[in-house]
Amino acid sequence: MIVLLKTLKEFKSTGRWDIDFHLPPEGIKIFPQSLLKRVDSVADIVKYKRNPTKEPEKVFQYIDISSIDVAVGIINNPQILEGSEAPSRARKVVRAYDLVISTCRPTRGAIAVVPVKLHDQIASTGFSIVSPHIDVNPFFLHYALRLPSTLEQFRKWSTGSSYPAILDSDVAKTLIPVPESPVQDTIAAKWIIALHERNKIVRLANQDWSSALAEITSSLSNTEVELDIHDGVEDQIDPYTIEEIINTLNDLPPITTD
Repeated sequence: MIVLLKTLKEFKSTGRWDIDFHLPPEGIKIFPQSLLKRVDSVADIVKYKRNPTKEPEKVFQYIDISSIDVAVGIINNPQILEGSEAPSRARKVVRAYDLVISTCRPTRGAIAVVPVKLHDQIASTGFSIVSPHIDVNPFFLHYALRLPSTLEQFRKWSTGSSYPAILDSDVAKTLIPVPESPVQDTIAAKWIIALHERNKIVRLANQDWSSALAEITSSLSNTEVELDIHDGVEDQIDPYTIEEIINTLNDLPPITTD
C-alpha cells in the first residue's frame, strides 16, 4: 500500500487531491540527480501573438495539432491560409528553433522543433511555445521533452478525462535531464542523422509501393502507367549545433507580433 503524507495547505494550493498527482515521477529517477533541471531553467515559455485576420489577404502557414507527426515529432504539411480564413486559435507566433508542445493529450508526444522555413508563422493556441536558452540545443531539448519520463510527468499534471490537458506552468515545472552543451550537440547530431536515415528508408518504401500499384494497374489496363512519385521528404540536413543555430537565428528577421 502506498502512503503519502501531505498538509491540507499543500492540497489547497494545487487544487488536486489525487495521489498520482502528488507522488514523485518514477521515470526521471534513472538519470543522475545532477543532470535534472526544470524546463523553465533552460528555456522560456513564450507567448508572442499575432491576429492574422487583421490582414485578411495575407497568406501565412498555420501549425495545428494535426500538423505534427507524433511518430518522430516533426511538423508535416502546415496549412496555407489567408488571413480571412484563420481559425480563432491561430494566434501564437513561432520563431525558428522554438519548440511547439501540444497541451491537449500531451502524452501523445506531439512536440516538434520549428524549422527555419516556418520562422514567423502562426501556431495554434493549443500549443505551449518553448524557446531554448542560448546554450541549449533545441534538437536535444526536443529529445528530452519526448522522453517517457517527461510524458509521465505530463500525464501527472493533466486535468480532464476526455481531452486531458496541461498548462504552460506544467511544462515549465517538468524535470528533464540536461547535460553540458557539447553533449547536447552530440545527441542532436545522432537524432538528426537517425531522422535523415529514416526518411531515406521511408522514401524508398514509398517508391516500391507506388511501383507495385503501377504494375498492377498496367496489367489490368494493358497500358504502361507512368509513375508520379512525390513524397515531400527533403534530403537537406539543416544546421543542428548550438553555434550553427545561433548564426542562423542572427540572420533571420525579427518576428512580427501584435
